[in-house]
Amino acid sequence: MQQLLLYQVIFLIIAIVAVILIYHRYTKEKTSFPTFILWAILWVFLVLFAFVPNTIDSIAHVFGIATGANLLFIIAILGCFYLIFRLYIKIDDLNQNINDLVRELAIKNEIILEDEKDKKE
Repeated sequence: MQQLLLYQVIFLIIAIVAVILIYHRYTKEKTSFPTFILWAILWVFLVLFAFVPNTIDSIAHVFGIATGANLLFIIAILGCFYLIFRLYIKIDDLNQNINDLVRELAIKNEIILEDEKDKKE
């Protein structure tokens, strides 16, 4: 039986904690089911790559990439770009919602001021 290396144990502990945390968020309905599954699969793959490092090298060679580490960096960079894009869309939607709320409040305040003005006259 192969002896576990320190980084494999650390990866396993971090993955278990991460899956427990995302599951806890899912049970509190703060995370959707697809998001929970996505994160769980990601952590399972990271543990798999930690315990069977040759797997990532094989996958990298299929895509014409020299090493598994390069593939992981490429995936990480693409993932970061995707997350930035999603955050940009979320911020843009929030900005639009704030603008809509401010317009509604301005209209309601104007109506209230006109009603008060009419009552005084």
